Amino acid sequence: MSEKTRIDKERAARARAVLERLGISQASLARALGVNPRIVNEVLRGRLVGLRGDTHKVAVALGIKDGEIVPKSADDAEIIALLRRAAKKGAAQ
Repeated sequence: MSEKTRIDKERAARARAVLERLGISQASLARALGVNPRIVNEVLRGRLVGLRGDTHKVAVALGIKDGEIVPKSADDAEIIALLRRAAKKGAAQ
């Protein structure tokens, strides 16, 4: 599955509505997440699904998809701990 796979347009529309209701611009959200504003726009338009990297971070922050955001400062041990927790959650479902 490529990064260009589309997300649910309805979820993206709800996320846009939440940003509007809170008065948060796409540029402000991009700054807060440390990503390019174009990525925020593409996720909100349903053009990017957020499989990994910055698109994942945006989709999770907006509630468009479930997941966790791994801090850029995370070291190897922290990343492994996150992976193990995620694997346990997946096995329990």
